[in-house]
This record gives sequence, structure tokens and C-alpha cells, in this order.
Amino acid sequence: MPRYGCVTEPISGDSGRSGSSGARDLLDPRVCALIGERGFADLSEAQERAIPPLLKGENLVLIAPTGTGKTESAMFPVFDSLLREGGEGFRALYITPLRALNRDILGRLAWWCGHLGLTVGVRHGDTPQNERRKQALNPPNLLITTPETVQALFMGKRLRKHLEGIRHVVVDEIHELAGSKRGAQLAVALERLEEYAGRFQRIGLSATVGNPEDIGRYLCGDRPFRLVEVPVAEGLDLSVRLCDGDFSRQARCVGGLIDASPSSLVFVNTRVTAEALGHALLERGDVDVHHGSLSKEVRVDAEDRFRDGVLRALICTSSMELGIDIGHIAHVVQFGSPREVARLVQRIGRAGHHLFAVSRGTVLATGFDDLLESLVIVRRARASAVEAVTPYVNAADVLANVVAAMAVEYGEVPCSRLLSVVERSGCFTDAASLLDRVCEQMAAHRLIRIEGEGRERRIITTSRARRYLAANLSMIHDERKVPVFDIVTRSTVGTLDESFVVGFVHPGAVFITRGKLWRVLEFEEGRLTVEPAREARGELPSWEGEQIPVPWAVAQEVGALRRGREIGAYTDDPDAARYVAAYLGEMDRNRTPVPTDRLITVENSDEGVVCNICAGHRANETIARVLSILISARHGTSVGIEAGAYRAVLRLPKGIRSAEVRDLLLETDPAHIPGILRLALRRTALFKWKLVQVAKKFGAIDADADYERISIHRLLETFDGTVVQEEAYSELFRDYLDADTAAEVFRSVQGGDVDLHCGPLSILGAEGLTSSRDIIPPPTADQAVITSLKRRIAGDEVILFCMHCKRWKSRTRVERVPERPTCPQCSARLIAALKPWEEDVTAAVRKKKRTTEEEAAAARALRNANLVLTYGKPAVAALAARGVGPETAARICARATEGDAFYREIQKAERKYVLTRRFW
Repeated sequence: MPRYGCVTEPISGDSGRSGSSGARDLLDPRVCALIGERGFADLSEAQERAIPPLLKGENLVLIAPTGTGKTESAMFPVFDSLLREGGEGFRALYITPLRALNRDILGRLAWWCGHLGLTVGVRHGDTPQNERRKQALNPPNLLITTPETVQALFMGKRLRKHLEGIRHVVVDEIHELAGSKRGAQLAVALERLEEYAGRFQRIGLSATVGNPEDIGRYLCGDRPFRLVEVPVAEGLDLSVRLCDGDFSRQARCVGGLIDASPSSLVFVNTRVTAEALGHALLERGDVDVHHGSLSKEVRVDAEDRFRDGVLRALICTSSMELGIDIGHIAHVVQFGSPREVARLVQRIGRAGHHLFAVSRGTVLATGFDDLLESLVIVRRARASAVEAVTPYVNAADVLANVVAAMAVEYGEVPCSRLLSVVERSGCFTDAASLLDRVCEQMAAHRLIRIEGEGRERRIITTSRARRYLAANLSMIHDERKVPVFDIVTRSTVGTLDESFVVGFVHPGAVFITRGKLWRVLEFEEGRLTVEPAREARGELPSWEGEQIPVPWAVAQEVGALRRGREIGAYTDDPDAARYVAAYLGEMDRNRTPVPTDRLITVENSDEGVVCNICAGHRANETIARVLSILISARHGTSVGIEAGAYRAVLRLPKGIRSAEVRDLLLETDPAHIPGILRLALRRTALFKWKLVQVAKKFGAIDADADYERISIHRLLETFDGTVVQEEAYSELFRDYLDADTAAEVFRSVQGGDVDLHCGPLSILGAEGLTSSRDIIPPPTADQAVITSLKRRIAGDEVILFCMHCKRWKSRTRVERVPERPTCPQCSARLIAALKPWEEDVTAAVRKKKRTTEEEAAAARALRNANLVLTYGKPAVAALAARGVGPETAARICARATEGDAFYREIQKAERKYVLTRRFW
């Protein structure tokens, strides 16, 4: 096989049942026997084609749909090798992007290892210290881990020794890693591993991608590898259904699709939408929300209830995209366009999710843009036209992390060796100049010392380097998560990103999380205390950068579909065809041109100018920022921008109209776009946020530094012209913007390939101005709050203490207290109900000589007991509430002692306590 290249297996015409046992016969008889025992009647096509080259020791990337047995394709040959070669300690690594996936893979592979006499372990950030120590002393043959924990393996002297035995590395869901800085860091880590283990077999398992050869080079560097691709389209049963109208109607459509299948995953594109849809379907009782900002306990509980059949559906984001086992999924609903072909294929593939099953999915389109986009993406999925995943190349903060890591690993390391290791990976090329700049920056922050000159230069570790690494094992940017604490249930219901809390939250603010409305009571000591809210409007939590961008190719095909109007080539649904015809017919009647892939329309509105451009999110974001800074510089006015896949909205003063925007599109030199963007970004909150994140990854700012307390002027001054600033710009240009495509749009307009038209606001342009949504809580929301409060108070602990004999004391729960508590020793009914932390009051009551403080506590206990004497168990319930003492409990009981009214009074008292306690 050639170097820096791959051998591609021919694609079989049959992607279903193989019917062949050839690959199986090549495996060790012990593995073959277990395959039969585990119930594998036949191997899948992926397994048949991947196993033979893997048994030969070849590096391999397997590209196959979800549910085709990729894990077993890799592990059957690895098991074979481990049995044949023997040996102690680490022999194979299995790397996944998620801890949850680690746990899932462990559950699947432990059975095989147990029956084959092999040992297996899992190691990630949550692994207990005693388990880590056991692994260091007696390492398992197979270690399941994450990219971050691979970095940690190099830090321990004993663990580094165990790395010498590794002969196989499997990287699962490699498409999730290759396009990120986590992936770049992992690619270098594999080269660092080779310094100990020598050559080892590299196996990548990937969902369908548009550039599999690049994924192979990412994994293997310049080493030869084999590429096995299994077609995805034949295993998909896809349909698009239109559900136009308001959000409540769309939620009912989702409910109908849920009712039509025994089990469904409902995918949405953002946690914002997950919360809104969960809120709308809350009263069903058989649906829950699942996303990454909910606490682990809440997510696991939802997964378990779905697996057990208690839930009929989970509304989820990308948290459920990867193959975590939650039981059988009959149907996948994609609410709204999936935005990308790869995203659709991965999500729909969760349905069925076993060998030879067809994955059935429905895309629920919610409007004109959404419908056309969904139809285009489904067509491209059937044609296997999946987007490319572009590996990160020459990321400066990744290189900084590697420099610190290798300095700590070796104590000192020659620059030449460092450069050799990073350039062997597929993620750094011609990096000598970048390495020099990175090392100088790190030396300035005393993370390393540089000694020697030229090729003889060496990197020396410092005490700060190890501390830096401990806080920066991951290349995921740190953003503190703020726990959301419900005072009614006294439990944490989820977390919000720090950026959302800093920018939005204040006492009294209402937002939605976990499908419910919450009102903020206080934000203190890093925790947000809330109560269920009954208002009709709520701000949906915002998570940075989670909106999935529509690619240029998809947006252009949508534009072509608008232009040709050949909807029948995409769907035979008469409702969809009538809807599109009516929408475009309305545009024609209004004599407003339809923007397409060959026509840009620039429209005036009361709020500014709408530029209708079929260029995708990133290109339109770029164009909007370029136009905004040019207009701002010319008129000395601020310009608001909003960008989507098919339009960019410029919010402008009334004197600035579409003609000026048209002129800027015609006159701006495309070559100047990168420079204009740098000026446009320099003083934005987005740039400050990114600059802080990159500086933290360089160790230039402490990992726990408070973003809000860092001066942007000082930031810009400190990092001006440095590699830190360059990397911040680079990351923004890559992840948020598309300067190359934007420049191509300007060139196409100026060259006449794309026409420009100015005019009044059209119904299509108005889509960019009307994206807000009201959220209405269901009528049973208040009752659900009261039910939760009743349940919580019933389970609260109280201490019953007889104020008459002063001998009897009992710890119990409110639900077990009799209606009229009585002392079993003296038959008195003067019983105080104390909270568990008030138990020392009983000692004060028994004393004959008391301090002033003890006298006050005894008097308070007596008032407490008199209240229980008068009202019985309701007084005990009131006194168990948070912040409720005898005086407040007396007022509660005087107003009501039964029913919902009683618990509403308790809720009011607890709320008042939270709001006022800081003033006490």
C-alpha cells in the first residue's frame, strides 16, 4: 500500500444480510463460538469487509451507518489478536468522545472479555481514585477511555510504562472528534503513544462522512490505511411531513407522530427547542426532555424510564445522536430541518439500531424555508451526499497544550523531537514557525523555559506547567455551569451556561428549562435558586454556538429549487406541493422576485434592510458583519445584525436604505474581507469571549478567571499581535464565519453571475424579522407544582419532642406523623415539631439554667408545640417547610389547614424566605 494514502474496499451491491461466513471462519475458534452464543446468525456487511484486513494488522477506517455492528467489526479481530499474542497490562485502547458512551461500550464488551478470559476497564474523569490506582498496579488488557484521559495516561510514571504494551487503538465515533481541537489533541496523543509502544494498529469507526480519505489521514498521519465504506442510503426510510402554523399546532403534530409508534426519539436542533417542545407536551406524562445541560441524574433517569417503557418518547438534542443503548427505538422524528445531511443520517440511524434493520424517520417541516431545506437534505441523504468533516490543522492552543504536556512528560524535550511528533500527526504541517511563536508565548507566562539556540533548543518544564495541565487536559473550552435549584422540590433541575446567566438572569426573570417555566429568586454562591412560574412568557435559555449551521451546498440547492419550482422531483406529497405553490404564487402576485441561487434581493423594512442570500449560515454571518462595519464606519452609527441560512438582517437607522447595501455588495473588494472582519470582530463580545477562552488554553489566564471581571481593553492590549490573538481570530473564522464563500458571493455579484434586485419587504424576507415565539404553560402546571410540594414535604424529616415530660423524642417523616401527635410516655399533646438541624434545642429545653440564647430557643420550641397542639399534623407540615418558624406557620395555619390552598401558603412562605434572607 502507498504511503500517505489508502486502499478502498469495493462497495458491495448488497448492504443488507451478507450470508457469507468467510470472515467469521478467519477468527479464533473461541471468538467464533461466542459469536454464535451471542446470537449473531450472520455477520453484517461491515463486519465481513472489515475483519479480514484487520486480522492482517492493517490500519483501517470503517465508515458505516449506525446499527451496522461497527464496534464488533473492530473488536472481534482485536479479541483474536489479544488471545493469540497474550501479554499482561494494557494491550488495546478503545476511545470514545463521551463518558456515557464509555459506560455503554463497557456494558457491551465486558461480556465478551469475561467469556474470553480477558480483562477490561473504563477510565475517565469520573473514575474513582481507588479504581485508578488498581489500573496503575494491574492494568486491564482493554481500556475504554476518552481523549482527555488519554492525555492523563502520559502524566503518571507507572502508567507510561504500561503504554509500551499497546498494540491496538480503536477510535469510535471518529467523525465527532476529527473536526475539533479535541480531535487534533488526540491525533498528537497517538503519536506520543507511539514513542512508547512503537507501531500499533489504528482503527477508526465513523458515521457516514463526505471525505473518508481525510478522516483516514487524520487518524493515521502518513501511514497507509484501508478504507471500508458501507452505503447508508439503502438502510433509511425517510419522509418529510409539513406542519405549518403556530407552535402549539406543531407540538400537536409531534404528539400525533409519537402516538403512531411504540417508541420514538424526537430530535430537535437546540436545547432551546427541546425545552419549548417538552413544555408543550408536558401534560402527556409519557414524554421527557434529554439534553446536555440537564444534570446527569436527570438524564440517566429519563434514559431508564424510556428503556423500561414508562416513557413513549424522549425529546433530545445531539445528546442522543451517538449510539448509547436506551432500548429499541421504532421511529425517529426530526422536528424542523436537521440542517445537515450528516446530522439527519446519524439521527435517523438511531431507529432500529440493530443489524439488518431499516431505520424509519420523519422530518416535520415547520414553514416554507424549513420544508424546502428538509426536502433537499432528504434527497442528498438518499444520494449519500454527506458533508465533509474538516480536521483542525495547526491549532496554536493545541500545540501549546502539547508543548506543556511533553515538557512535563520528559522533564525536558528537544524542540526537534517535539516538532517531529506533532508533524507525524495529520493535524500539523510545516509547524516550525508556529512552534517557535507558541514556545515564546508560553515562556512569557513561565509555563516552560527555553534553553539553547537553533536546532539545539530544548523545552524545560516548570512547576506551573503541571498545574496548567491539571486544569487543561481537555481542549473543550471551559464555561462554568450554573446549577438551577428548585425550592419546591429542593432538587437541582439542570444547569445553565455562565454566559446565559451573566447576560440575562436577574431576580424575577422567567425562563424555561426541562420543559417548565421558572422564576429566578436569587443568584448567590454560584447557584441559581428558582421557583415554578405561572407567567405566559418565558425567555428560553441560550447556549453559545449550539445552532447547527446550514452548509453552503444545501442553501444553494434550496435556492435552485426555488428557481426551478420543480417540487415534484423532491416529494409526491400533494400538501407540500400545494403549500409551496401557494407561497411562491403569493410572491408572484405581490410582484416581488423570489431570491434564488442566482438572485439576491435587498429589501427595505421598517427596521432596516433584509438581504436574501441563499448562502448558508456562516457565509451570511460573514456578509452581514462585513456590511455592518462598512455602514457603521461610513455613518458613525451602530448596526444590528441577524443572520440565517437564507438571509442577513441589518437593523439600521431610517436614512440608510437598500440601495446603499446594494452598492456595498457591488463595490467591496472580496480580497479585503478578512481584514474587514478582523476590524468588525475586534470589539465584539464574541471576540472577547473567544480571546479569553484561547488565553486560558495557553495558560495566559487562570482557568477559573471570571470572564466578566476581565477588561476587554486590557485583553486587547495584552495579546495584540500575539499567537493568542491570532488563534482567537482563526477559531472564529473557522467555526462561526466563512470568509472564502462570502468572498465568492461578492465576486459572483460583481461578475454578473448572480443578479441583484432592490425592493420592498417580501413575505419571504419578513421571515427574518418574525422569529420570536410565545410559550404558554399548560393549565395543569400549577397543580403539578402543588403535587411536587406535597410529595416533598411528606418526605421531610422532623423531630417530635414532648415539651411536657421532656423525655420523649422521635425522628420521623411528616407523612408518618399522626393527625394529633401524642407523647407515648406521658400521653401529653404538647409536642414540638423541630427540623433535623434544630435537635440541639431539646438539650436547651431540658436544662434548668439556660443562657439568654437557650431561653429564647426554649420559648420558641414552646410556641412551636402550642401550634401543634392547636392544629395537629398540618402544623407539623408547615413547620417542616424551608425558612418557616412558629410565627409564619401560625399565619399559614390560620389561613388554611387542608387542600391546595394550604400548600400554596407554604409555597409563598418558602419563596419569601429565599427572597429576603440575605437582608436578615
